[in-house]
Amino acid sequence: MKYVYPNCPFALGSSLFLVLMARLSPVQAQPTITAITPAANARSVARTAPVTATFSQPLTAASAAALKVYSGQRGGLRTRGTTPATVSGNALSFTPAPYAFQSGETVHYTITTAASSSSGALARPRVGQFTTAVSGTGNGNFQPGADPAVGTFAYDVAVGDVDGDGDLDLLAANNATAGTVSIRLNDGSGTFSGGQSVSVDNLPNKVLLADVDADGDLDLLTANDNSSVSIRLNDGSGTFSGSQNIRFNWRPLLAVGDVDADGDLDLVMAAANGGEVRVDLNNGSGGFSQYSQTFVSYTHMGMSLGDVDNDGDLDLLLTTEGALGTKVETLFNDGTGNFGNLQSVPVGAGGSPNSLAVGDVDGDGDLDVLTSNVNPTGVSVRLNNGRGVFSGTQEVAVGSNYAALTLGDVDADGDLDLLTTNGALNSVSTVSIRLNDGNGNFSGTLEAVAGLHSRRLALGDVDGDGDLDLLAANYNQNGTVSVRLNGPGALTSTFSPRATTPLLTVAPTVAGTQPLRYAYAGASLGPAATLSLHSADGKRVWLRTTGVSAAGELPATGLAPGWYWVRLQTPTGRFVARFYQP
Repeated sequence: MKYVYPNCPFALGSSLFLVLMARLSPVQAQPTITAITPAANARSVARTAPVTATFSQPLTAASAAALKVYSGQRGGLRTRGTTPATVSGNALSFTPAPYAFQSGETVHYTITTAASSSSGALARPRVGQFTTAVSGTGNGNFQPGADPAVGTFAYDVAVGDVDGDGDLDLLAANNATAGTVSIRLNDGSGTFSGGQSVSVDNLPNKVLLADVDADGDLDLLTANDNSSVSIRLNDGSGTFSGSQNIRFNWRPLLAVGDVDADGDLDLVMAAANGGEVRVDLNNGSGGFSQYSQTFVSYTHMGMSLGDVDNDGDLDLLLTTEGALGTKVETLFNDGTGNFGNLQSVPVGAGGSPNSLAVGDVDGDGDLDVLTSNVNPTGVSVRLNNGRGVFSGTQEVAVGSNYAALTLGDVDADGDLDLLTTNGALNSVSTVSIRLNDGNGNFSGTLEAVAGLHSRRLALGDVDGDGDLDLLAANYNQNGTVSVRLNGPGALTSTFSPRATTPLLTVAPTVAGTQPLRYAYAGASLGPAATLSLHSADGKRVWLRTTGVSAAGELPATGLAPGWYWVRLQTPTGRFVARFYQP
């Protein structure tokens, strides 16, 4: 058969005709991502802000399934059920509903290759994260508080809404031979109770919350000294079940993230000794199978995942020590969960980095790395050039005998501050709080009192007032978790990040036999305001529900010695002040 191409004076054979037509016809490229909001690694995003990816072409309706948004503190996979992502022209978007993201939490998202247009699918997926804004009156001055009992030798603590009632519960990994995770439920005010215990493998040293089966609630995972990782699935009410234990090397480090960018959360494990790093991929419903394995330096104490080279996938960072020096090693992801192309940066001055955290501490849009180092005392801060190359020499002094490092905006000024636990065996621990000037420079001498031999930390808004509170796992025979609520009291730090005038004050701050008075300088109280007194263990000892005025006297006589909190609940928020009864 012959074909005649219009305006062509000669006939073409069929094969040659088709080849020429293919070359002459315009080919529409696959869609690409042109913008994402919030920006990658943003550190003070409004809690109600939508997550939006803009594409080079209009998307198909089915592309709504391509956006996966994960909260680590409430709701797990948010883009599911009655609150999916939506498509409008070139935009793929999710608005957090029916409730906002949590204060100061890190939100993770994946845009998978299920995003498509009429010309084809997205060629390369993208993974990213951002941190939500903190509000409230807290400025990093953590109040003395309660130490609810958990299991023996509490080593780690996590916070998240495991029972679906809207507040953050606490989970403690108890590092005993018969491994357990204690679950204590929140009443909404930061008071925890209950006695639920979940069995895991022996000697858990870390507990994580993550929605690994993508059903909209938070499951628990532990790393166990007994050479394993345990996974227990949540039924949505805070009841955990299952017996999945993944065997691995001695005392594994554990991180969770979407390393292959397919929309579910995978596991990365590293051996404390031996240099082995292993990736287990998720089948989408919380079942894991080994995918890759590599070997790096011998001794690991800290590990984290983050997109440090800004190419849209999660890279792996490990602290190492030994004959080759004390450093952070970065293994870059090829986009499928294979890690390689190792780079390293020295930290400390030769001494044992036992904890690692990543976050944008200098506000330039990329993830920096910080380590807490046992010897000599200090936190190393190394800043990212945007391509995963770290440099700098800043060493931040903190307390001695520290075991853990975490980042969070504890003074609500829009940047990430650093906190470390400090405590020797059988001694009362402190938490060092070093405030960020917004550019990654840390200073101050602010300390909070925790419990006996505090190990690891968690931050979260457990009392619902918008700021970040502090929880520390206390490693002693009668294990406890110290709960320290963030207050607006005067800073004892030598560095003050912002001028804060508390709206609620109490005078005198040491009551004694003098009349004790409060004063409120905020907006109208309204008829529904309540005023209450709480002891340091969280128990309410006095309550007034009607006739609350902007100033008045408090009942201090007859109170047992100790710290007390005054709480004023108004239509615009909760305000806290404290005093001491000698």
